[in-house]
Amino acid sequence: MDAQPVMDLAAAMERFDGDQDLFLTLAEMFLERSPAALAAIQTALAEKNLPVLAKEAHKLKGSAMEFCARPTVAAAAQLEELARQSALNETAAIGERIHAEVQRLTAALQVIIEKGFPS
Repeated sequence: MDAQPVMDLAAAMERFDGDQDLFLTLAEMFLERSPAALAAIQTALAEKNLPVLAKEAHKLKGSAMEFCARPTVAAAAQLEELARQSALNETAAIGERIHAEVQRLTAALQVIIEKGFPS
């Protein structure tokens, strides 16, 4: 899981046309919203609610794409697809992976918010 960088900051900044303020605003929004997103995914997993699971994974995937956070995007995409295929047996492990990847992403974003962009 940790072999791949948590995000491609250079590519993310290209997405934002170099606008660091916009990046920071969206990073703060991600930090605020990700706990609720993870909770919604966990609830959907526990309740075996596949339509909600697919929807929540899709939303998380879109949010992570903004930061070019490939590991988080890949885990969310995999969970979304498994939910759409009704592959309940495989969703729990991916749910754990998403949690770990979101934690890595939020930690990286927090460092940028607190210490600024690397030079």
